[in-house]
Amino acid sequence: MGGCFNRAMSSTLVTGFTPFDGRTVNASWIAARSLAGQARTLEVPVVWGAPLAQLAPICDQDCPTAVIALGEGRPGWFDIETVARNARADRVDNNNARPDPARILDSGADTVTASIDARRLQSALLAAGYPTRISGDAGAFLCEEMLYTLEYLRQSHEALETVTFVHLPPYGTPVSVGGRSRRCDDALLSSFAATVLNAVTSAAPPVQNVDNA
Repeated sequence: MGGCFNRAMSSTLVTGFTPFDGRTVNASWIAARSLAGQARTLEVPVVWGAPLAQLAPICDQDCPTAVIALGEGRPGWFDIETVARNARADRVDNNNARPDPARILDSGADTVTASIDARRLQSALLAAGYPTRISGDAGAFLCEEMLYTLEYLRQSHEALETVTFVHLPPYGTPVSVGGRSRRCDDALLSSFAATVLNAVTSAAPPVQNVDNA
């Protein structure tokens, strides 16, 4: 299940996912790969277990200080995810396999609260015109597994200081940016990714986010 990994001279890693559910593109990877000249980028397969299988070796060998993970979510919104449950939905992945086991980490906590200062990031994205919400439901598919995995790796790797997960509108769907209706296309995703990268890497060290309202 090897993903595509591009290295740049940066301590930040930005991840996106391969297409899934019969789609030909995934907005998250289009956004992530646009930062290839500014950050390390990784395309993660939509396969159960892939987040840990892909990211653990990177953190063990050449750990980034920040990971920004992107996924494809609900139309019309950019969602900062703040809760990760140690549970997998009964849903087939791109290998047509159902989750086994049903938990992401057998010995892990049932729920993990994201460490990112979600309100600070939301403020930066809203100021740039992106409709952004703080979400407490990451969907129980590979996106939720990614956030749970990142928080686990952050606890076990001192060098990894900041982890962030943001859902993007599906590619090609309409979204209102700065009061103007646009399509979620390459240009918009590239601009959004650059804004997130700047907001995350210029932020103070992560603060435990206890308010998921």
